[in-house]
Amino acid sequence: MNRFIILILLVSTTTLSCVSSSKWVVPTELIGKWNTQPHKITVRTEPKWMKFEFTSDSAVVSIQINDNKTVIGNIGSASFSNGTVSQNTGDPSVTGIAYIIKCGKIGKIFETDPLENKEVEIWLSPIENNMKAEIRYAESGDKFPMAGLIFEKVVQ
Repeated sequence: MNRFIILILLVSTTTLSCVSSSKWVVPTELIGKWNTQPHKITVRTEPKWMKFEFTSDSAVVSIQINDNKTVIGNIGSASFSNGTVSQNTGDPSVTGIAYIIKCGKIGKIFETDPLENKEVEIWLSPIENNMKAEIRYAESGDKFPMAGLIFEKVVQ
């Protein structure tokens, strides 16, 4: 009986979060083109279990956030065209993260990047004069931080 109640609660929570996220509208101040200066980006590999290797280089990140929740952009030499932006479900005053961009699989970020393909996300802070962000490797449970960024909105 307890398992049934837990299952009902999980399904209800999932359904409610899907309904509420579908009603979310991209804030006007988030829509547009955003660029960074070159930032150090680190790619982590694990050639042996729990034996990590790190490769870093500098790269520029640019994104275009659209009002229909789609995002296109470049992280160094890797581009993505099927990204999506969503509101973070946590409290931004506690987590520091207001929005999450799921970029999907991207290629090499820089010439010495050891990973041909990797799934990444960009975690965005609340917007101030600029927007602080993090690139996170999204294929492992620990969401390895690859870079801290500062985006500036491109005025057109």
